[in-house]
Amino acid sequence: MKCFRVGFWFFILVGSLTGDPIYSQEMFGTTLGNYSGVNGIQLNPSSMAGSKAYLDINLLALDVFVQNNFLYMDKNEYRLTNFFKSGVKLPSHMEQYGNELRNFYIYNNKNVRDLSIQLRINGPGAMLIYGNQAFAISTGVRSVISIKNLPYEIANFAYLGLNYVPQQNINYKDNHPFKAGELTWAEVGISYAYTFHARNLEKITAGITIRRLFGYSGFYVKGNKADYIVPNDSTISVHNFNGQIGYSLPVDYDKNGGWNDKLITGHGFSGDIGITYTRLSGIYSEDDFTTLCSQQYNDYLYRLGVALIDIGAIQFNTHAEKYSFDNKSSYWDNVNMFHYSSIHQLMDTVSYKFYGDNKASYRGNSFYMWLPSALSIQFDYHYSRNWYVNASLIYGFDLSSASVSRPSEIAITPRYESRGFEANLPVSFYDWNKLRIGLSLRYYYLTIGTEKLGQFFRISNFTGLDLYVALHFFIDKGDCPKGKQKGCSEIDYRIKSSYR
Repeated sequence: MKCFRVGFWFFILVGSLTGDPIYSQEMFGTTLGNYSGVNGIQLNPSSMAGSKAYLDINLLALDVFVQNNFLYMDKNEYRLTNFFKSGVKLPSHMEQYGNELRNFYIYNNKNVRDLSIQLRINGPGAMLIYGNQAFAISTGVRSVISIKNLPYEIANFAYLGLNYVPQQNINYKDNHPFKAGELTWAEVGISYAYTFHARNLEKITAGITIRRLFGYSGFYVKGNKADYIVPNDSTISVHNFNGQIGYSLPVDYDKNGGWNDKLITGHGFSGDIGITYTRLSGIYSEDDFTTLCSQQYNDYLYRLGVALIDIGAIQFNTHAEKYSFDNKSSYWDNVNMFHYSSIHQLMDTVSYKFYGDNKASYRGNSFYMWLPSALSIQFDYHYSRNWYVNASLIYGFDLSSASVSRPSEIAITPRYESRGFEANLPVSFYDWNKLRIGLSLRYYYLTIGTEKLGQFFRISNFTGLDLYVALHFFIDKGDCPKGKQKGCSEIDYRIKSSYR
């Protein structure tokens, strides 16, 4: 039964995602402020031109994010610290139907199931501002797993098995598209921003980022239609199924074990493009600096930025396969006795069951996997001195069925900001309906934060986690060694910007 479950999970559009060893979604504490530096280009490449620092060097930023609406751990049974300890046994219970222990409960509702898992590591990078221009180079490794609009009964069968009696002998007809995907890649990017309009009380800046992508693994599965019945724990009767599967994974498809011929199996490009309008709090002053450190900072009353981010794809054409099942039917009896030892054995069997031919579902050895694209909008209001309020919208959208998805989010973030200390308190609606409160703290160059503060206090059932940390070094505009100051000093431009 356990072997069948894995095959069923793969075949009925979830695949082996829940068993993948890869683990805030947007890291608001490191991307919104005037000291965000090179990390700020994640939400809008034009934002770096408004930095209070003329030089920013990112050493490392790490973000781990998990959220789902299907499985949960009871709030009285979990401790967040247990997930970071080796050898700790999580709470478990016996499932109602069957004889297996489970660590998680399922939500007994008929909502579609969504899952988002994101790991981001921002490696070495740097940003430099030179007058009305800004330049940046960035590196990183990212891994994203997403499930979107998965019917509840498929998720239940995948997790609990076909012996889940309440769903047997029911004819399920799922006619709405549902999808799952996984993408892991490294990226190297260059960014450029240019202030093309600066006069009186306003400034307009445009920015762009181009990244080269190196794909390590990719997987997608999409179901356009599924009409089936599960009469008992050993039989599936599929009346109609329409779907596609593609994968390029670091495993040997003909036997158990890893595939180590090539680390990189796909390549691609992605880009971000954005624009920021800034309403200054004082008359714009031309920067007549003669040294980088003497550049002046023009304070603002508010600014509004709009960007398209993660527009791009990776083509996997090494160790890649794709399959299609076009409105086919099948009857599987004794399916609980089916044991497979390799991915090729599984796919050959599935193809034979639907087409009567082991290779009939095969569609080629190359496919494109698209990144989690989004529209990003940021509004930042300078309330008074060190106090700010930010409103941000991240609207995720898919450019292809073969993609990983980005959940949408809207957040209001009050912020206290100074050179040596910064605190953010984001209040957000994740996926439009989950209220979350977060907290991030920066002490000079180190930031630690979360967008889900409640996970530490067991306020509600555990459905995911969010943690991020960043370490970067920056030098303020106007921060010149004594005797090197050639432009306006920090006191000078504060006086110039005192008009509000």
